[in-house]
Amino acid sequence: MAKINLLPWRDELREKRKKEFIAICIGAFFLGVIAAAAVWFYYDQKLQDQEQANQLIVSTNQNLDVQLKSLDGLQEQRNAIIERMKLIQGLQSQRPIAVHLIDELVRVVPSNVYITRFTRAGDKFTFEGKAESPNAVAEFLRNLEASPWYRNAFMNSFLAVEVNKDQAPKSVVPRVEESYGNFVVTADLDTIPQPVANAEGSATGADSAASTAEVAK
Repeated sequence: MAKINLLPWRDELREKRKKEFIAICIGAFFLGVIAAAAVWFYYDQKLQDQEQANQLIVSTNQNLDVQLKSLDGLQEQRNAIIERMKLIQGLQSQRPIAVHLIDELVRVVPSNVYITRFTRAGDKFTFEGKAESPNAVAEFLRNLEASPWYRNAFMNSFLAVEVNKDQAPKSVVPRVEESYGNFVVTADLDTIPQPVANAEGSATGADSAASTAEVAK
């Protein structure tokens, strides 16, 4: 026997579908909220990370600025130290020059010439002394010009000693250099060479030094 459903099944089906739709909507809503929260949390974390990175960059830049300022001071100190080192090196390089000049002077002074005064003003030298004749001074000038330490040698004056024949003879024998004339010679400092000493030059210098010492006495 066939069964006939006389209940309002269409309304029940419509009600069922309505509830399913509402459930789906609620589920979709919660899924959307969860997805939005997840996205917001993700980008919030990224933003915080970026802010921390920016803050680290700012602090690093500040530290670098401080270090750069300190480096500026160090650079000034370095430049000052370099200038002092150059000055010290220059002074040290100038220290042996006087010794070499005196040594070279002993070498170039002829045996019949005596230096009584030697002065220096910058790179200008003045030699005052006694010489047997102007030819001896000329030899002295040639020796100065041939030396690697002197240049532009020039005789400013030569004053011969006048012998007074009417003067009574002395009881002691007069020195030979008392009849020598007085001269003044100037010269300039040449480029500083590296002098090479030899035994012959040392011996000649010793003889001339001994002669100069006799004049000083």
